[in-house]
Amino acid sequence: MHIDWLNDFLEWAPILLMVLVAVVFLAALKWRSGRLKKSVEEWKRKLVREAEAGHPAAQFQLGRIYRKGDGVEKDPDRAEDWFHKALPGLKQEAEAGDMDAAFYLYDCFHQGLGVEKDDAEALRWLQRAAAGGKPEAMFALALEYREGGMVEKNEDLFMHWLRKAAHEDDRDAQYLLGACYEHGNGVARNLDLAQEWYDRAAEKKDSGEEDGLERAPGK
Repeated sequence: MHIDWLNDFLEWAPILLMVLVAVVFLAALKWRSGRLKKSVEEWKRKLVREAEAGHPAAQFQLGRIYRKGDGVEKDPDRAEDWFHKALPGLKQEAEAGDMDAAFYLYDCFHQGLGVEKDDAEALRWLQRAAAGGKPEAMFALALEYREGGMVEKNEDLFMHWLRKAAHEDDRDAQYLLGACYEHGNGVARNLDLAQEWYDRAAEKKDSGEEDGLERAPGK
């Protein structure tokens, strides 16, 4: 009987182990999800406090949250109000050299957030942010030169700003540059370089290096 019990245990042991692993995995996943949700809620509460205290970047981000309905009910009017409040401070900070503020202004004028759409003004702020070293702005400017939205299409300038953004560790730029090398778009086809840029983009994603809880504006 002892041998029969042992045989039964050995037969069921792999299944029991799989069940145990699944239970532990689900518990860990639930715990991690709870932590993330708590972190997001804390971040939003802090954002509201900073916005109400008059911080332009927080006002802009809060406007985006209400515009998208990100964790709150969509409220275009409230979003527009926060964008409108953010604009004077963003302009002041951008003029003083804050490239994040310049990039936010690009988004405001490009999409008409709190202000009338103005592609010329949007392009001015985007170029300033890109020239000032903002990787996301470099990538957005590269896309403008590729698509010909606010500027004339220019393959050379597209590749120029795409490379700069990729070298400044913008993950989207790294992935797109890899695709360019893979398919020979704008550059000589080079599968080794394609793999190198894909790997760099993947490493950045796996390391959790994101641009905050929400990616900065732009495309």
